[in-house]
Amino acid sequence: MTTAATHIDLYQLTSLVPHWDAGLAGKTGVMSFFSRRLPKRESDGKPARGFLVWAGRRRALDWLQDARFDEAALDALQAHPLLGPALRARPALVQALRAWRFEGRIWSPAEGTPLFAGVATDVSGVPLNIDGVRPNAQCPYLVVECDLLTAKLIETPLLSIINHMSMVATKAAAVVRAAQGRPVLEFGQRRTHPEAAVDAAYAAWVGGVAATSNVAAYVRYGVPVAGTMDHFAVQAWERDGVPRHVTERAFFERFFEIYGPAATLLVDTYDTFGEHTGLRAAVAATAGRLGGVRIDSGVTVENIRRARALLDSLGATQAKITVSGGLDEEVILRLNESPVDAYGVGERIVTSSDAPVGVGAVAKLAEVDGRPTMKLSRGSGKATLPGRVQVFRAPSGQDVVGLHDEALDGEPLLRPAWDAQGPIHDTGSPSPPERLRAALAALPDAALIPREATVAVSPRLHDLIQSLVRSA
Repeated sequence: MTTAATHIDLYQLTSLVPHWDAGLAGKTGVMSFFSRRLPKRESDGKPARGFLVWAGRRRALDWLQDARFDEAALDALQAHPLLGPALRARPALVQALRAWRFEGRIWSPAEGTPLFAGVATDVSGVPLNIDGVRPNAQCPYLVVECDLLTAKLIETPLLSIINHMSMVATKAAAVVRAAQGRPVLEFGQRRTHPEAAVDAAYAAWVGGVAATSNVAAYVRYGVPVAGTMDHFAVQAWERDGVPRHVTERAFFERFFEIYGPAATLLVDTYDTFGEHTGLRAAVAATAGRLGGVRIDSGVTVENIRRARALLDSLGATQAKITVSGGLDEEVILRLNESPVDAYGVGERIVTSSDAPVGVGAVAKLAEVDGRPTMKLSRGSGKATLPGRVQVFRAPSGQDVVGLHDEALDGEPLLRPAWDAQGPIHDTGSPSPPERLRAALAALPDAALIPREATVAVSPRLHDLIQSLVRSA
């Protein structure tokens, strides 16, 4: 399978032309893909997350393996009013794009690793401020070594993958933590593009949801898929001259005949607590043997308690209660006071509506032809780290960013993800959600709460930053 390599910004091609003319396109660079800080709330700018969840490694490697420029794309680029004349005058560059395949080396944390990003400090915790240059520090999602032509072609698509999938995984992890052990189901595919929905379902699974409603994510990636029923199904069973409570019960009966005690029945189409509808119809249709019910409206602590009491009084003590409809972690924390068994969360996970800018990932050059480089941005607090780095995590959750050839205390997080033989997938055990679950359990609570994080750099990296700043 091939994927269009045209998911790039035009300026990356227009600026490629002078690099090509100057003989720079074949030089080797190291590019770091990272977030400068932890997400903030859109409403008031306060911290929204205590950590990032890395999701998108698998998707990024697949894109790099499959991306190509086909003849139709090359013809369209050569017809562009600005870029076209430059390309037509450089047939060797067009041929380079035609023949382009990703080659290089990549280092990355394992998918499902929680990451931190924030103000760079020295190892004693003092924020760096070198002549007005104040870097951020973090564990990158990807560190890519490749030629500069390739670096231009991969920046935008990889950022698209990282920003979307890590945003969703990070939000999903926050929702799952709020649920305090109750299963969370991801129901969000109707709120985004069909292909984005598949990525979102996979990312939400990485972030810890128990299952998704997205069948394509199950078929493509093996993400557990689950579902209950829809209002459409109940309404479509209606018949002229037949009371709705009768057709509702009839549909419940047929559904239960097919799926048995595993069936979860949607009980709020007409009236959840009606004399003959909703919960009472569900219990009557299944002789009390239903596996559970879903309530999608009027979801309050009081109504969940009322539903539990009614189910128990009707003899369906085993029936689980799943609720859905506009839920996020704040609502879930309130609903935890009720006897709820599971949550269905859709748009609030896939859009990360409280922090829609998400993880704010960027990509910056860190090295060109073996020479470290950094963006200074004096006075802005947006300076980047130079050189190819490695990140070492202590059991306390404290990261120290060093240079790639250092050997510091802690676990090195950046592992090979692509070498001369191609992609290196982190398949097998543990799975990404298992990895995340174990990692979060090992970290102290202080490392997980929403905050302005700081990340230390090693003395050697500190010295390199200082040297580059003062030689500028």
